[in-house]
Amino acid sequence: MSLNLFSKLCLLFSILAIAPFLSSQAQEAQKSIEPARQLDPVRSLFAQSNVGGKETQDQIDVIDDTTNGIVQEFRQNYQQLKDLTIYNDQLEILIDRQERKMDRVEQDIARISSLTRSVMPLMFKMIDSLDTFVELDTPFLIGERRNRVANLRNLMNNPEASPAEKYRKIAEAYEIENEYGRTIEAYTGKISPDDDRTVNFLRIGRNSYVYQTLDGDEQAVWSQSRGEWKGLSGSYRLPIQVGIRIANEQAAPDLMVVPLEISSE
Repeated sequence: MSLNLFSKLCLLFSILAIAPFLSSQAQEAQKSIEPARQLDPVRSLFAQSNVGGKETQDQIDVIDDTTNGIVQEFRQNYQQLKDLTIYNDQLEILIDRQERKMDRVEQDIARISSLTRSVMPLMFKMIDSLDTFVELDTPFLIGERRNRVANLRNLMNNPEASPAEKYRKIAEAYEIENEYGRTIEAYTGKISPDDDRTVNFLRIGRNSYVYQTLDGDEQAVWSQSRGEWKGLSGSYRLPIQVGIRIANEQAAPDLMVVPLEISSE
């Protein structure tokens, strides 16, 4: 047998020897491929399941967020309802008190109306008495005091003025007249409508009412019993000047010698 033939035979025997082994390896490889192929649908199913689960979770998250928003809105509305309930309860209390107050006001108005009917005649009498008093009193600031009385009469005929305001003005006028009795005052004016000379007047309460001409040469005291001026001697010139300075706060308060109602010397 030639060498080539021998080599071929050896190769053949080698192939035959390893054939079973190769067949076994191929079967093993086939077996390993078959399960992998069988797992592909499962993997696909899992993949689809994962995608569907993610979509479901997203929907759950959306529903959860919506639910939380609804719950939060409900809580806010519920709190507002509680606050409004408390507020309405308080309003009912206030309204009840206001209604009772209105009832009392209506009763007071009715009483005031009745009181006004009885007070109005009294106020007219007070004005008449004040008018009479001013005319009979020492005639200092006579124009101002007469105007005050006239203004009171006009006020009584004013429909827009309340009874309280009318009474307050009358009381103020009485207080002003009362104040004249305990004050000292000096001012410049005319002696009378018939005598237009300008003089300095000095009033000490209602006890003494005198005047002195601007040059200081003439002075007189008012005689209430006679209703006229009575001349004074020159001895009163300086005391009257001192009294005028004190009344004008140009000199410190001090004892003053002033004439009372006397006969002319």
